[in-house]
Amino acid sequence: MKPVKSLIRRSPVVITPKESLIQAAEMLAAESIGALVVIDPVTQKKPLAVLSERDIVRAVAMKMPLSTPVEAFMSPGLVTIEEDEDVCKAAKLMTMHNIRHLVVVNKQGELVGVVSIRDVLKELGEKC
Repeated sequence: MKPVKSLIRRSPVVITPKESLIQAAEMLAAESIGALVVIDPVTQKKPLAVLSERDIVRAVAMKMPLSTPVEAFMSPGLVTIEEDEDVCKAAKLMTMHNIRHLVVVNKQGELVGVVSIRDVLKELGEKC
């Protein structure tokens, strides 16, 4: 089976914790993606969390101002996978944690990319 890094199709789209929900929503829409990686504003390489469309919907449902910082709604408990791990492991992690986006890191824990459930299913579907 292929390494998970082979599924990465583009550079990750990132945001910092202090940026606003409206900035996040604009980025998601402009990039046609479902999640942003929240990164450490100092190193710009270390992923801290994921902010998904679902997180923004939750904020809107709570009637939060769109000026609210991303850090208030980013998903806690970041799940990552190292870039050389197998695609099957990615599928297991996504299923185990009920997530649709998995952050890919290198051995130093630095952001490499993101794979979506669609990426993983497409790869596994070719094997079925």
